[in-house]
Amino acid sequence: MSEPGLDFSFLQHIGYDPTKQKEHQRFYVPLFEGCRRVVDLGCGGGDFCELLAAQGIDAVGVDSDPLAAQAMRERGVAVVQRDVFAYMQDVAPESLDGVYAAHLVEHLPYEKVLELVRLAYRALRPGGVIVLTTPDPRSLYAHLETFYLHFGHVTFYHPDLLCFFFKHVGFVESTFGSNDRTAQQASPFFGLAEMHPIQARLPVWKKNPIRRALRAVRMAVAWFFLNPYLDLINSNFERLFATLRRIDLPFECYAKGTKPGPDRV
Repeated sequence: MSEPGLDFSFLQHIGYDPTKQKEHQRFYVPLFEGCRRVVDLGCGGGDFCELLAAQGIDAVGVDSDPLAAQAMRERGVAVVQRDVFAYMQDVAPESLDGVYAAHLVEHLPYEKVLELVRLAYRALRPGGVIVLTTPDPRSLYAHLETFYLHFGHVTFYHPDLLCFFFKHVGFVESTFGSNDRTAQQASPFFGLAEMHPIQARLPVWKKNPIRRALRAVRMAVAWFFLNPYLDLINSNFERLFATLRRIDLPFECYAKGTKPGPDRV
């Protein structure tokens, strides 16, 4: 348990912007289509609750941070200031249509994640859904920038591992993916991707005709002997950047599970 108010203060420190946060989280709203009652565990600023409420969904946020809860109340967002596990243990069985938790599981060891999934299964009606979002371990940017920025992060969770937890507990139709709305940031390495071929970066003498002539002779000799190697180096750079692009995924991923039963009404 972190110091009260510390997490909320950290969000202000890194320039938390509710508008941008909502743009990120808007991606998940369709996953709760047909839901009537949803809880957002570790809701932070309560932005997702506002997005759901705009769709006519009864949404309540749960967060133990007193500053976060106070900020939500001031905006008229329904919130319960409480530990999320204590809250879920007291929720009536099969009383919820949806459970959402954004960037909560990476703060927990796997035993607690399993407990959270079991509590969600108990609380959801048949056909209800659980959606967990977390930094994507397949994203270079998540490793270099976002994950280790937060003091409370414990470990990455591959979204397919979260799907395994869902299936292990009893959920069906488990799926996972990336949130394309969080792809606006690129890895710091990708400034290198604009490099020109090595040959194009060699110096040019513009004024002295003798030096230009000597340079032309030297370049002709160098071209004959070195060009095959330069082509190989450029080819290796291209393969390197192609590999980096394959792991330059959006920094946020998600996993969704559905409780067996009839469709939500």
